[in-house]
Amino acid sequence: MATEYGYWEVSIEKSGRLKLPTALLRSLSEDDRKKFYVTHGFGEYIMLWSEKAYRKQMDYMNSLDRNLTRVKLYRNAFLRNTAMLECDAQDRIVIPKPLMEMYSIEKDLVMILDNGQIEMWNSKKYHEKFDMTPEDLEKLNEEMHLGHYLPEKEGSNGIS
Repeated sequence: MATEYGYWEVSIEKSGRLKLPTALLRSLSEDDRKKFYVTHGFGEYIMLWSEKAYRKQMDYMNSLDRNLTRVKLYRNAFLRNTAMLECDAQDRIVIPKPLMEMYSIEKDLVMILDNGQIEMWNSKKYHEKFDMTPEDLEKLNEEMHLGHYLPEKEGSNGIS
């Protein structure tokens, strides 16, 4: 069974063409290695979905009442700039330019795989937000295991 978790730092061409890391593809089930959906993320990143994960997200979205204003707002925001991407023979995809510009994706990219959902971050923004010392990580781990979830503080990684 595929692991479906991982972290990669990669480079992307100015045109938006990206070679997906072999280790990332191997982390996905064989059925999820060639076709992806790219959308807005739920933060400062682009989301790349395996087909299975995207179908699950769309099943959830389709269960919501489209007549409610907040649901319509959510659907429209999520679906705006959504595109289906297929890998070429060299396992490359092209990220749409509007998404690259909106999320300041230039050359260096961080990819985080979590159960078929792949966050794609501007490397500098990712490291500014998530880099922490071993002591910070130890404290965060303890807080998570004790069930103490701290609200994020503006301009910090939430570690007190």
